[in-house]
Amino acid sequence: MNKILFNCYQKIHSILGDELEPFESVELIEQYRQYWRPDKVNVILLAESHVFTSNIDRSFKLNDVSNDNDILKDYPKSYARFVYCLAYGEETLTKSTDHPSKADGTPQFWKILFSSVNKVESNKSFSPILKSGTKLASERINNKIKLLTELKRQGIWLVDTSIIALYNKGSKPSNKVFNEVIKTSWDNYTKKIIKDANPKHVIIIGKGVAKNIESSLYPLVGANNYSVIPQPQAHLTSEEHLSNFKKYYLICKSSFN
Repeated sequence: MNKILFNCYQKIHSILGDELEPFESVELIEQYRQYWRPDKVNVILLAESHVFTSNIDRSFKLNDVSNDNDILKDYPKSYARFVYCLAYGEETLTKSTDHPSKADGTPQFWKILFSSVNKVESNKSFSPILKSGTKLASERINNKIKLLTELKRQGIWLVDTSIIALYNKGSKPSNKVFNEVIKTSWDNYTKKIIKDANPKHVIIIGKGVAKNIESSLYPLVGANNYSVIPQPQAHLTSEEHLSNFKKYYLICKSSFN
């Protein structure tokens, strides 16, 4: 057991009570995150949280997703509602005639990951990793594996500020509770993750996260080494969203060179 992670979980339990997700799910999410951690972290994409993963969700097991190069050796075997879990949004990757949800997945975060290593010109640029663009599941999954591998090679790592899910069935806690959970998680776990990784740059995804941790992040990385980009589901025009995706590429490229 990750004792530091568990101690942080216990502190959040005192805020949310029995409504928070199982610790086994939090541990599984962390396993996925650590699996894709680069050896040298250049850029951290600091998001809000993953999506609530129940005991039933974790009972779904993944099909073998390793390819000919055995890139995914020792990949976690249980389903999680987290973008680093390839089965989240890809029903062909679970060992069952059922799938936790036919509408699962976070295509908006796949767009962020894609934008971090690819120059995006329009929404058509995302075709390789979206169902609307690549109809053949095996081809799309292979594209996602290549993308995650390239992100790791370039030192780009997705980290959630909250160790526990803040979204459950489309709902989230009140602003007061949200802020308290974010700060508790940051102070007791995530800040140390950032410090130990020692990235060249941190991109905070979402103004809600930024307002809670920005003053504490500044001493760790410096004023010129972090940026704030709105959530991909923020109410912006398509042009504004496209401009934000281009920012990911420019920041990550400059940090890799």
